[in-house]
Amino acid sequence: MTYAWAEIFIATMFFVAGVISVCASVFNWHWFFNSSNARLLTGRYSRRTARVIYGIVGCLILAMDYVIVCELLSGHSN
Repeated sequence: MTYAWAEIFIATMFFVAGVISVCASVFNWHWFFNSSNARLLTGRYSRRTARVIYGIVGCLILAMDYVIVCELLSGHSN
């Protein structure tokens, strides 16, 4: 795998993780919030608070993905 493909793979994984996090927050997916990883938040906070946190984190991940993609595109135009 070349360096460019690795960057594209990472950008794709960030996008998928961000979209899943935001969608789980908006649609209140039970399978997501009942998973062992999400129980770290839902065990300490209410489910509503966990949804807000996951929504914010998902938006931050998507913002980071946007920066990565912009850097990829600007690097290929030189």
